Amino acid sequence: MSAHEAKRQGMIRNLPASTGKTLEQWIAVVAGAPVTGRKARADWLEAEHGLGHFQARLVVAEADAR
Repeated sequence: MSAHEAKRQGMIRNLPASTGKTLEQWIAVVAGAPVTGRKARADWLEAEHGLGHFQARLVVAEADAR
């Protein structure tokens, strides 16, 4: 596993402890975002839900990959 993938997996694993929601729950939240576009949805997660910069971008990327 690459260092990048290990970091990504660690962030996913730590989401519930640091945010109170699993990745699947955050994907459901972002599905209902009132904005479109990758950056706009990530910014919305940061502003409205308190996610960190990298957490928000991870959630949006994972949502878009599905």
